[in-house]
Amino acid sequence: MTTLPEETLASDSESVVDRDVVVVGGGAAGLSAAVFLARYGLETLVLARGQSAIHQCAHIENYLGFPGGVSPERFVALGRAQAEHEGATVEEDLVEVVEPHDEGFAVETQDGRDLVTQYVLVASAYDGDYLDPFGDDLDTDDEHGFVATDAGRTSVDGLYAAGWLTEDTVHQVVVNAGDGARAAVALARDDLTDRYWPEVGELYVDWVVDDDRYGGEDWHENFDDWFDREIRPGAPALDEDALLAAREDMKTAFLDRGIEEAERERRDREGQRRLLEQLDDDVVREYARSLPATEEDEIRR
Repeated sequence: MTTLPEETLASDSESVVDRDVVVVGGGAAGLSAAVFLARYGLETLVLARGQSAIHQCAHIENYLGFPGGVSPERFVALGRAQAEHEGATVEEDLVEVVEPHDEGFAVETQDGRDLVTQYVLVASAYDGDYLDPFGDDLDTDDEHGFVATDAGRTSVDGLYAAGWLTEDTVHQVVVNAGDGARAAVALARDDLTDRYWPEVGELYVDWVVDDDRYGGEDWHENFDDWFDREIRPGAPALDEDALLAAREDMKTAFLDRGIEEAERERRDREGQRRLLEQLDDDVVREYARSLPATEEDEIRR
């Protein structure tokens, strides 16, 4: 758990980078990755056109958290809504080619867009021909052309892959969603490593905790001791002020993860309301009518 980037290449007015990361594919893997990347703090664009492989399913019945299952269309709508809620942008466009660029990658789309991005995460189910410019630099399966990955990292720096396009492909929605999340976390850790050093980058996780989990005089002292023992030895040749600044950045990130009980309840209610927004009104009304009447309901009548 470490500090998130306050400024990125895409937010720098003097940079040619349009987006920090472009995600290719808007299925389970791509949308899951976008959620994690946007929460980490990168300006994230998902490009998705055409029918995701998930639509081969008539009904998704084995995704955790959906008792009774969910239709593929509703699942994708929920995924897009969540990615956008976290700050990602999802657009209908088809990626035609991804090429190396001085700042990372150049992405050309069917609609004529030319984008420069620092990172690319590919999560399309089918045609991977848009990666042909990387030739032998990209390790792939000889038989099918599936991309070889290590926790989402490919043999090309800055290029990540998840889901059906990888050699670890499993044709299950829940597996591919997890694969997208894993690739996104690997990308975030690599980005933090570049900003700090490996021992810092590998600490990154994405969660919130109760507000009393971190803090207090003993916690600060223990944190300082832990930093000196576990994190400082891997640091590059930095002066003491820079090291102390990095340590305080990390402390701040831990403390910022804490939320109070009222905030936790607010987020829970907001999450339920956002789920309701994706449900058919007639289903919501039917369920409401099926609930037993309370004394307050009788008074209102």
